[in-house]
Amino acid sequence: MPDVFDITLECHGALTDLLGGDTVQLALDAPHTVDHLIDSLSERWPEAAGLLARTACARGDALLPPGSPLGDDDRIALIPPVSGGVPGVADDDKHLTAAPLDLDALMAETEDERCGALVIFGGTVRLTNAGRTVESMDYSAYGPLAARTMADIERETLEAFDIHACRLQHRTGRLGLGEMSVYVVVRAVHRRPAFEAAEHALEELKARVAVWKNEYYSDGTRAYLEGTEVPTPERPRHSPGDQS
Repeated sequence: MPDVFDITLECHGALTDLLGGDTVQLALDAPHTVDHLIDSLSERWPEAAGLLARTACARGDALLPPGSPLGDDDRIALIPPVSGGVPGVADDDKHLTAAPLDLDALMAETEDERCGALVIFGGTVRLTNAGRTVESMDYSAYGPLAARTMADIERETLEAFDIHACRLQHRTGRLGLGEMSVYVVVRAVHRRPAFEAAEHALEELKARVAVWKNEYYSDGTRAYLEGTEVPTPERPRHSPGDQS
C-alpha cells in the first residue's frame, strides 16, 4: 500500500473560490482519514481553514465521519455549510432540476381525495439581502447527497406528522429576480398538521440539503451566502442565522 494516497476533491460552495476550482487533486500522506484530509487542506490553503473546519466530507451519497478511512484514488466531496436552498448535475430530477419548477406536476403527483388540506410553500429570488441589491442567484448542489437528503426529509416528515403527501423540489443554476427556487407541497386531511409538516420540511431542507447560494449584486460583486453546517453524529447542528 502506498504511503501517499491520491485524492480527488469535489469542491462546492465558497470552497470552489478558496481552493481554486471545482475539482482539486491532493497527495495525502498517512493517516489516510477524513480528519487528516481536512487538516492537510487547511495547511495548504490557510485562508480556507475557517470554512474547512465547518466542512463535512461525502463519498457518493453518504456523509463520512471524521475518522473514516480513505482509499487511494478516492473521490471525496467537500460539503461546506449549506444555504438550502451544480447546474446540470442533479442525480434525481424528482428533487433537483435545472429546469423551471413545475407546480402543476407536483400537484398532480400528490393529489389525494382523502385530503382536505393543501399547503404549498414557494421560495423566489428576492431583490435585496442584508441591504444589498440582488440581480440574480446561482444555486449549486452536490447532487447525490442532496437528492438522497430531500427524499429522507420527505419520508421523515410523513412519519412524524399526520399527513398523506410531502414533496420537495429545488432548482439549480442561475435564477433571476422572482424566479422560483424551491417548492414544498404537503397534503393532509386537516390544515394544522399540513402547515406544521410543511414548515418542518422546509426548515430541514434549509439546514441539511447540500445546496449553496451564490448571490450576484448590482455593483458587479458576488458572494456565497453563509450557511448551516451539515449535521453529523459527531457534530451537533449549528446555524449562524437565517439569511435565505
